Amino acid sequence: MSLPVFFASEAAQAVAGQRLVLGEEVAGHAVRVRRLGPGDELELVDGAGSRVRATIADASATAVSVDVTSATRSSPPTPRLVLVQALAKGDRDLQAIEQATEIGVDEVVPWSAERSIADWPEKKRHKMAAKWENLLRAASLQARRSRFPHLHELARGTRLASTLGAADLVFVLHETAELRLSQALAEPRATAVERIVLVVGPEGGVSDAELAALTAAGATPVLLGRTILRSSSAGPAGLVMAQCALDRW
Repeated sequence: MSLPVFFASEAAQAVAGQRLVLGEEVAGHAVRVRRLGPGDELELVDGAGSRVRATIADASATAVSVDVTSATRSSPPTPRLVLVQALAKGDRDLQAIEQATEIGVDEVVPWSAERSIADWPEKKRHKMAAKWENLLRAASLQARRSRFPHLHELARGTRLASTLGAADLVFVLHETAELRLSQALAEPRATAVERIVLVVGPEGGVSDAELAALTAAGATPVLLGRTILRSSSAGPAGLVMAQCALDRW
């Protein structure tokens, strides 16, 4: 049976045999919601690759003391998987990044594309970014991940192209493309880059100007398949294909 997983920054420096005292952020959920108590086991992660297995020694609604039985730290994967997700109406963008996190995305870039109906007004930008950040953390814990996706700053329109690096392998999911993503991922260079980036447009698609800017920066338009997927499912579908191509699934 899988152990419940909680976020705790203390996991970063924990070692076997150590006793940790965790505050209300962990205690509230562990005791009040999960009904855990002395003798129960749990796992702690710091979002940066540390995973701690521990046994509860003392528990209250405001503090939990745990005895660490093991502590491991994982390295970042190579190549990293990046999802550029266009803002979309009806929380479809949130659905996309939640599923992407469960699948194993390493970085997420929110994109206010030219044809995006939804937007992050400047006065709400930090609030919306926090909403995405919280969802990425919650989805990571649900998926039992020790390393959480990194959320980048919002990119706008054609300026997205300038945020991509020379070491990136960038694919723009586009319905007019002839090259299939599965074919592109089978090429040897797909395993020799630092990042594989999937760009997903909004409901109205990627504009001609955006596609031109991205291709000029080295991106390749690719096709997922014969059917047209929603903005909420295109990215996760592409990530599954990438995980399979990298022999991670």
